[in-house]
Amino acid sequence: MAAKKTADKKTEEKFDIEKSLARLEEINNELAKSGTTLSDSMKLYKEGVELAEKCRVNLEGVEKELQILSAEE
Repeated sequence: MAAKKTADKKTEEKFDIEKSLARLEEINNELAKSGTTLSDSMKLYKEGVELAEKCRVNLEGVEKELQILSAEE
């Protein structure tokens, strides 16, 4: 179980929210194009939902860290 926590932490450390938000913007722009096929739109939508969830989880973690740091002061 400790190995899983270590792996999760490494994955979290590699997560780049700025790149993820930029990718979400790209996805949004692609979905707004009229020439995007339904199949491509579904793939982009799925990617966007997964990426948005990762961003949400990451931001919740940052919020918890800030609360801990604020409580220590």
